[in-house]
Amino acid sequence: MKKHATPIALCLVLAAPQVFAQAKNFEGFSLGGGLDFNRSSIQHLNAGSDSSTHSGMDLQAQYAIALNDQFMVGLGASYSLGNRKVGSLGAPAADYTTKNAMSFDITPSYAISDSLLVYGKVSSVGLTLVSASPGSDYSDSLMGFGYGLGVRSMLDKNLYIQAGYDMNRYNEKTFNATTFSGSSNIFSLTAGYKF
Repeated sequence: MKKHATPIALCLVLAAPQVFAQAKNFEGFSLGGGLDFNRSSIQHLNAGSDSSTHSGMDLQAQYAIALNDQFMVGLGASYSLGNRKVGSLGAPAADYTTKNAMSFDITPSYAISDSLLVYGKVSSVGLTLVSASPGSDYSDSLMGFGYGLGVRSMLDKNLYIQAGYDMNRYNEKTFNATTFSGSSNIFSLTAGYKF
């Protein structure tokens, strides 16, 4: 038995730095941009609800730290470019759009291999809700929380692709004598660079 124990122990010692390298491959600052496909809904206390599906572009930034050989934690932010239609409510109908959607994220992650990572995400989210109806326009901010899951694959030492699914819920807010809340489900495809 002693004859086999020494080679096995030697193999484990030599393999340990390579296992640790799995998480190290994802460590550092990264920037990405991509497409998001968003299903948003708005709830109006008296006029019901409406929803819309749309796509757009977003930007992401993150700094990740390896905690051990396979676990990491990242701190990041994302910003959605452009305006997104949410729906129409009321009589006369008011059109609702969102803009300046952003999130601040904590992403615990697990390195499956030296080029593949899965992650969870908890976010503080916010956006500006704009109401446009004949004769009046109004806007106000909505804040809330989000959570999601995703996968990142390193194409080489620096380039990566990523797919994620996020669910965001916005707190009730009363403005212009009306109470609103909202939600969004977002699937995103991102390409980026890790420095």
